[in-house]
Amino acid sequence: MIVRLAYLYVRLLVGLEVLLASLSVTLNVAMLLGAERLYAHYGKVLFFSAFGMMLPVPFLAKEKNIWKNEFALCPQWLRVVAVAFIVYGAAAAFYVAAFSVDGPAIESSALSGSALPLAFEALALCILYPVSRSGSVHADELIRRVRNSSIALAVGAAYLLGRNYLPIP
Repeated sequence: MIVRLAYLYVRLLVGLEVLLASLSVTLNVAMLLGAERLYAHYGKVLFFSAFGMMLPVPFLAKEKNIWKNEFALCPQWLRVVAVAFIVYGAAAAFYVAAFSVDGPAIESSALSGSALPLAFEALALCILYPVSRSGSVHADELIRRVRNSSIALAVGAAYLLGRNYLPIP
């Protein structure tokens, strides 16, 4: 029963990550086509959501070297897409930081603010894909990883709730 709940948790994270990545790709394409007003409405939410998803996801990895473990277990097409998004996001962030006249605020620029989250979302999908496959992780190991991930999620949620909703004296 606990293993099924652990797989449900992982699959929920996969669903949220796919939705977030789809929205970010849509926002990035729209921004490249000239709809910067769309980024003004939804960009920062997606930008910080991508980083919020990276809080619980790394705890699902086997160890810190995800390139050797999870990345190697991903299908070829996902590895190509992940590397392309990582390179594109890093290049856009570097371009804005180096050549922006408004200053190096990465999330304030529509280009880097819509491109950089793609790098983190691709990395998260590369971690989640092998873990979501039944039988790829032993039951005890899966329960340990999900426990650590859910603790990280709870700490992050408590921080955000405390920061935004509790009065600071």
